[in-house]
Amino acid sequence: MKLIIFVLAGVGVAALVGFFINRKKSAERSRQRSREATLSSAHVTNDITKVGKGGVLKLPPFGKSRVPIETYVKHRHRYEEGGDRWYELVCEHGRRELLVEWSREGRTVYVTAGFDDEHPSLSDLDLTEDDLIRFDEDERGSFPWQGQTWQYVESGERAFFDQDGREREMFYAWEFANPGESENITVEKWEGDARFYVYHLHNVDTNAIEIYEGGEA
Repeated sequence: MKLIIFVLAGVGVAALVGFFINRKKSAERSRQRSREATLSSAHVTNDITKVGKGGVLKLPPFGKSRVPIETYVKHRHRYEEGGDRWYELVCEHGRRELLVEWSREGRTVYVTAGFDDEHPSLSDLDLTEDDLIRFDEDERGSFPWQGQTWQYVESGERAFFDQDGREREMFYAWEFANPGESENITVEKWEGDARFYVYHLHNVDTNAIEIYEGGEA
C-alpha cells in the first residue's frame, strides 16, 4: 500500500512539474508572438537620430558579426566637445552590451558600434600613460594592434551628459583610427578615476540600419 501511495505521489509531482514547464514554455511563446507582432506592425525607418531609451533597431553586420544584429536600447547619453555633439545608445543584444554612437555633420549621419566584451584594454594595445601624454603633446603618433597601424587623430577634454540630461561629467579622450578609417579606438580618462577605458568601434552603414521602435528620444 505504501508503495502505491509513493508511486501515486511521484506521479503527482511529475504532473505538477510538467504543468509548470508547459506554462513557462507557453509564456515564452506568447512573449515571442507579441514581439514578432510588434516588429511586423512597426513603421520601419533608418533614422537613428530619433531613437532613445526603449527603442528597437537592427544593425547590419560589422566587425566579427556575419549576420544583422537586432538590439534594444537601454540608455541614451550625450557627449560634447567644443561645438560638436554626438550621442551614445547603450544597447542590449542577448546577454551582451552593445555601444552604438552617432553624430551628424550637416545632413550626413555617421554611426559606429562595438560590443563591450570586445573592447581591448590599454595593456592589450601595449600603451602606457606616458605614451598617451606623448601623443597629446606631439599631436601625432601611432601604434600597432591586430595587424593594423593605428594613427593618432585627436585628443582633448570632453563632456558627458548622463541620459541626455543637464548634469555634466568631464573626461579626457584620445582618438585613433585604422588606415582605412573604418574603425576607431577611443581611450578615456575620467576625473577622479585612475583607470583608462578603451573602446573599439566599427563604422556602420547608416542606410542599412532599420528602426522598429523609436522609444523615448
